[in-house]
Amino acid sequence: MKRERTKLSQAVATRRAYFAVLAACSLLVAAATAAEWNARNVGVDDALVASTDDATAAGGDASSEGELAAEAKAPALPVADEVLEGHIRKGETLGSSLARHAVGPATVHLIATEMAPVFNFRYARSGDFYRLGRSADGRLLHFDYERSKLERYRLAWDGERYTAVADEPEIVRRKTRIAGLIDSSLYESIEKLGGEVSLANDFADVFAWDLDFSRSVRAGDEFAILYERLYLAPEDEAEFYVGPGRILAARYATRDADHRAVYFEPEEGRGGYYRPNGTAVERQFLRAPLHYRRISSAYSLSRLHPILKVRRPHQGIDYAAAHGTPVWSVGDGQVIFRGRMGGFGKLVKVRHNNGYVSYYGHLSGYAKGVRKGARVAQKQVLGFVGATGLATGPHLDYRLKKNGRYINPASLQLPAGIPIPEESLPRFSGLRDELLSELDPRPLVSGTGAL
Repeated sequence: MKRERTKLSQAVATRRAYFAVLAACSLLVAAATAAEWNARNVGVDDALVASTDDATAAGGDASSEGELAAEAKAPALPVADEVLEGHIRKGETLGSSLARHAVGPATVHLIATEMAPVFNFRYARSGDFYRLGRSADGRLLHFDYERSKLERYRLAWDGERYTAVADEPEIVRRKTRIAGLIDSSLYESIEKLGGEVSLANDFADVFAWDLDFSRSVRAGDEFAILYERLYLAPEDEAEFYVGPGRILAARYATRDADHRAVYFEPEEGRGGYYRPNGTAVERQFLRAPLHYRRISSAYSLSRLHPILKVRRPHQGIDYAAAHGTPVWSVGDGQVIFRGRMGGFGKLVKVRHNNGYVSYYGHLSGYAKGVRKGARVAQKQVLGFVGATGLATGPHLDYRLKKNGRYINPASLQLPAGIPIPEESLPRFSGLRDELLSELDPRPLVSGTGAL
């Protein structure tokens, strides 16, 4: 669910209409003495000083636990509310952004401290929207913070104390089927039928262990996707579409094979994609370690080297791709080398189970955290396409060894994935039959249909 919410947060623009201006005019807010108020300014949270550009790399708690609640109480003053709103700009912190509205560090500290249980402002990022209500003398009455339509937070004074909550909107999920024939690329074919790029990416990920959509797609191939379309239904507002949710069932058929998969959770909250026979789609290795333009050089025992001009074995696959394209690990493993190595230039080597070692050469640089001894997960970014070492242009030299000998990655026969536990098979069989009947309910046409 976390992954789904992150994806939707990136897919949609900020919608500010959800914030209701709080009826704070009836609230009487405490006034602190100048000394008391300034005392609360000491040690403004580091989260307000760190740049939003570094947000994804930071961690830890935003601040101490609600120390300001008791100090917020004081004799009441007449209130005349003022509402301010804005967005975090690139390079700004919450503090510097609010300073543009003449909001002082004491109020910023109060917001960060009281909202720490629900949101850490170290993760504030450019584009986040906020709305602040304050009294005529500048005292905070409420603060709303929105990162996307699906991620919103609110801080409000309830007459006695500040209360912070994460506002989780109600999501309406509707099954939808999209199906058609490939006439160019998978992405273009899905977009022509009204599907988003993110849906095409998710579909490609489902079959990433069986198909390399950068080169395996042929005109006339068939595809079908049964997925959730997500809608929000705000109170007193019309329902509107947010974006695609989880793929429930998928099919891709070529002249030679018919690939099908359904989503199933053997345990609540822990699921994945399985073939109709109950084996997991996920395997030890992915078919390709990046999104690439073309294969510039295949595995060969005798290739004319483009620079050295001599024939020698090329026991790997060269993937031509734009400089800086992310390169990921084909499987779980441990980094055993990161550095320069002769003609490979900048190289990463990963050791996997069952005697396999994968090589990623000619990189322009390494991803953060990738170092010798580090554990990496399948599809974790290791580095970026470059042209270091003996290279005529940007590409990835990908190689694979089995028990110390190079093998052709393109001809590797991967074993079937782990099957569903026997006790879950009856439940899986029922769901599988239901989803596959919805996936292919009628003869295939190029079009979409809501169920």
